[in-house]
Amino acid sequence: LCVQHLHSSSTGFTDSCYDGLYPGHIHTTPIQKALLAVGSGVAALQNPYRHDMVAVLGETTGHLALINLRDRMRNDPEGYTILTERPRIRLSTLDLSKLASLPDGSFGREYLRFLEDNHVTPDSRADVKFVDNEELAYVMQRYREVHDLLHTLLGMPTNMLGEVAVKWFEAAQTGLPMCALGAVLGPLRLNTR
Repeated sequence: LCVQHLHSSSTGFTDSCYDGLYPGHIHTTPIQKALLAVGSGVAALQNPYRHDMVAVLGETTGHLALINLRDRMRNDPEGYTILTERPRIRLSTLDLSKLASLPDGSFGREYLRFLEDNHVTPDSRADVKFVDNEELAYVMQRYREVHDLLHTLLGMPTNMLGEVAVKWFEAAQTGLPMCALGAVLGPLRLNTR
């Protein structure tokens, strides 16, 4: 199916072919999702810094948790606004000079410091591909985009211990199986040094 859609980086419409749910979506059967979940889970356990595998694991195991998150957002005025307006956390939506001008210790200034110190941007997060519902795909994308905000809020570095701590927090807040698996199995990757 070819769909005409607006690219955020351009000013006009572009024709591109995708299945109609959202750009980049890859439809998968339940068996394919299970195989992707197992394969990405093994790869992520072997190398937890394979963000692509962690992302696939989250998308292929998170359907019920995403429904719950979406429903919680629908029942909250602020969450409903986010679902309706679909804001993105991207370099194009952040005023970096404003964040830099905030006082030390403020959330905005510390978030910018986190991004600079770790050489990451909000644009580093992969786009969702395997979630078979457009609204749930946005919820997953939003989860990814707030991940570094949680690092900042919790004061956690991007080393393995920091990632495990953030995963515990995310598991409690989101119910995503990938977060729970990362929280429980991540310590297996901690060094004794």
